[in-house]
Amino acid sequence: MKILILGYSNLAKRKIIPALKKIDDLKFDIASVTSSPVNNGHTSWYRNYKQALKSSSAKIVYVSLVNSLHYRFINEAISLRKHVIVDKPIALDNYEVLKLIKKAKKNKLILSEALTFNYHKQFSELKKIISKNKPIKNIIMKFNIPKPKKNDTKLKFKLGGGCFNDMVPYAAEVNRIFLKKNIIIKSFINRTRNKLSDSFSLNTTNKEVEFYGFFSHNSEYENFIIFSSDNYLIKLDRFCAPPSNSNLLIKYKKKNILKKIKIKKDDMFLNFFIEFFDKIKKNQYNYYYKKILFNSVFKKNVIKKS
Repeated sequence: MKILILGYSNLAKRKIIPALKKIDDLKFDIASVTSSPVNNGHTSWYRNYKQALKSSSAKIVYVSLVNSLHYRFINEAISLRKHVIVDKPIALDNYEVLKLIKKAKKNKLILSEALTFNYHKQFSELKKIISKNKPIKNIIMKFNIPKPKKNDTKLKFKLGGGCFNDMVPYAAEVNRIFLKKNIIIKSFINRTRNKLSDSFSLNTTNKEVEFYGFFSHNSEYENFIIFSSDNYLIKLDRFCAPPSNSNLLIKYKKKNILKKIKIKKDDMFLNFFIEFFDKIKKNQYNYYYKKILFNSVFKKNVIKKS
């Protein structure tokens, strides 16, 4: 099996390629218009994205380009009958997302957004703890990063940057997993500032669970989530971006007794890729569509309320 990586991004260098190298009998090609070829185990290196899509024998494409290019190259990959994985967000417009899913379905291809934090071992352990206790009442999530450098694509409006596009997929995924149906967007503030958001917060709910999210591209680094009920509190640090080379701790407090559950090193991207390739082998084309649709509609509803 072979996968073509469109874009030699920092994520591709740090997370995607190291994970792919751990999978037996998997080859990968790389396409980049900004970087010179480097020796990292690839079979072919292309300097043009369209040429790469047409020339590579890969049946899977990973799109790791700036957000504004996602729709164009996902669409082209699907037209060439290639399965697609794409960095979040899958597209900038809900209408584009619906068109891509429709086209993927028609061609019996898998299309997936690479939201991978819930593929880490700490997430499985978290769900076990929650299942053994009373239902969740409150979720508090915070993901702040220092202000990006001036040339960072996260600061470029025309490239689809901004805190909202970068971080709202995390909030959408938490809502999809834990609140599920009947989501009500209660409040949403500070989506845009000079055309590009550097921070936002939101408050959503269903009948049982209240969710608060706080996100920023202009603050001290914070990355945690807290789940609480009448008799317990669970906190996970490094929730959105758990590292693959470090052990982690889940802090679990019940009846004023604090437990620390050690989570061994785990590679969320590797786990995601293993599942994705398995879905291809089993022809389970529809598996990821529901996730994409839920998260896309969530984003659309949030924008409406802003």
